[in-house]
Amino acid sequence: MTALQARRDNIATSGNSVNVAHVFLDVRKKTLYCLNERARQLQNEQFPLTPADLDRQPLQTPQGQSVGPDDLPLVRAWKEGKSQEASFVRVRDGGNVEQIHWSAAPVREASGKLLGVSACVFVGPREPDWQLLAGLAHDLRSPLQALRLLVTVMEGSGPLTEAQRTVLDRVRTSAERAVAIGLDLLEWCRGPVRGGRKIDRGWIPLEPLLTSLADEVKGEAQRKALFLDARIDAVQGWEIHSDRVRLGRLLANLMNNAVRYTTSGRVLLSTEWREEHGDKKLVISVVDTGTGISPEEQDSIFNPFERGKAGRESDSTGSGLGLAVVDRLVEELALTLDVYSEYGRGSAFHLIVPLSMLRQTDAGLT
Repeated sequence: MTALQARRDNIATSGNSVNVAHVFLDVRKKTLYCLNERARQLQNEQFPLTPADLDRQPLQTPQGQSVGPDDLPLVRAWKEGKSQEASFVRVRDGGNVEQIHWSAAPVREASGKLLGVSACVFVGPREPDWQLLAGLAHDLRSPLQALRLLVTVMEGSGPLTEAQRTVLDRVRTSAERAVAIGLDLLEWCRGPVRGGRKIDRGWIPLEPLLTSLADEVKGEAQRKALFLDARIDAVQGWEIHSDRVRLGRLLANLMNNAVRYTTSGRVLLSTEWREEHGDKKLVISVVDTGTGISPEEQDSIFNPFERGKAGRESDSTGSGLGLAVVDRLVEELALTLDVYSEYGRGSAFHLIVPLSMLRQTDAGLT
């Protein structure tokens, strides 16, 4: 099996890096130099790199106000002698909107004399209104939860034919998947504005939390004739200092994925203690005998909206966001995730918790 590490992409190292233009303004010659191919492309497009270009290609602030020559970070860094950053939008022909982010910094001689201004410009698609999307995803939960409740009521309303039970089972399965997708979408949309989302840490008893997570997927595991095993005695009497909602969502995604992509065999939720280089750590594992991850896809399993071969070949209608959300939550909670997978043989996700986030209660002392 191949070990993977939960990966976090940065825009500067992703495929979007080709959209970053680098320029240098020589203030002595009052000449702008394009330092890479993207900068030359923007110049050929008459993109407003300098105040003179604003007449041909006007920019706006995110609030819709016009951008003047003195608003450009390149000019401000020159005049004020300090680093500047700003974000603008540009409306292209056809109504397409681009987001622009400028970063500019003065360059000086050893004596302190200003030589010029070095700047980089990122041009890309406009960011969605994440708060609006998060609100819509949140509002979707109520009707979906009502649908799940309605299925339960109908199942208990009286004798049903085999055909009726089959239909209700399909409706319930679809509703469960829709709720899971809605929760993933809600978590993903919250991400870009998570600076305003306080991580609400508190002491959480681990055994009840893990037991409830296993109970949540028990019904689906039984429907697929899977053996669901929970071996969590190692955390009896232990608590973790974390965010209950985020940690629960992280582990629920791992459990749901394991059940979703396992057609036969078992899903195991387990806990164990490990000691590495004198450091004691808790490992919470979700292991399955499912389809696994093909070698060519193992570098991209945490990318958003990507569904691997297993997802495409199964009857699952997942969003492709589950593991991307897991990756984000692992980062937010300052945890570590190791992944081992082999196509056709299953996967093992190991969430590693440092001892500094754990404590043993009186109930766990024997």
